[in-house]
Amino acid sequence: MYPVSQDFLNKMKADRRRVVARVEIDYTDPFIDQSIQIEANEQANVSYPQQTADSVDQTTHKYACLDGTWDLTTGEYHLAPSPDMLSRYQMGWWGAQFSNQNGYFTQPYPTLTVRHLPRPIRQFKVVGDSARGEYPVDFTIRLYAQDGTLLKTESITGNTQIIWQKDLEPQVLDVVKQVLEITRWSHAGRCAKIVEFFTSIREVYETDDLVSIRLLEEREASQGSLPVGNISANEITIFLSNESKKFDVDNEQSPLKNLLKPNRRIKAYLGTEIERTWEDFSNKTWGELKGGVIT
Repeated sequence: MYPVSQDFLNKMKADRRRVVARVEIDYTDPFIDQSIQIEANEQANVSYPQQTADSVDQTTHKYACLDGTWDLTTGEYHLAPSPDMLSRYQMGWWGAQFSNQNGYFTQPYPTLTVRHLPRPIRQFKVVGDSARGEYPVDFTIRLYAQDGTLLKTESITGNTQIIWQKDLEPQVLDVVKQVLEITRWSHAGRCAKIVEFFTSIREVYETDDLVSIRLLEEREASQGSLPVGNISANEITIFLSNESKKFDVDNEQSPLKNLLKPNRRIKAYLGTEIERTWEDFSNKTWGELKGGVIT
């Protein structure tokens, strides 16, 4: 178990307690799903399109750019990270061309393409640069099927949000390619900067969704028996309710169609209710179990 508060431990050891559980499953984890491929039709000298599909939507620093905005006297700008630093720093995809005095790009417009195995799309999400306060104003998202058929087009004009998102109802099934084309930027004389575009499918199961959780965790001794350390082989078994038939592999209308595969990342939590307040009548404290994958 990861470190938790002493209050959590006291309540979990109490003679009278009510233990609750929560499970998060990421069905499209980009670090596990090797089918995800990201391409850009243009890139700055330093640009990391692969970071637009890592579920991180905040830039780490205000990165410097040779567009006339870099002020050496303030100390607020940082140099772009090197490839070996990407696990600690978030930058995203930067385009090559600069927008004109009205923020418009010229053809061919900055375009980001994400390819993956067939999957349902139930949300659009486009995230600009939070540190620099920049975002796309006019852009188009297109979804394609495996045979190249255009399944859906979403054209946005006049956006004013750094994090723009929209839920799709109904969802679009069997999408293998997503294309983002940007025609206008929020600032004149700037290049496109997208931190997140690919939307992962992550579901949270609580209460009635969970049938049972069984955890087998090995406790290491206070002193390691091997000079190089000890090996721990933990197991967790989770049973989910399938009353809605969501997990049936032959359910063509399931939002998880084509996603029920081995090696999906899971996070499990055990929790207990803490003292309720008027501001938060359903407050809970959680202890996260060591993560695993569905096998």
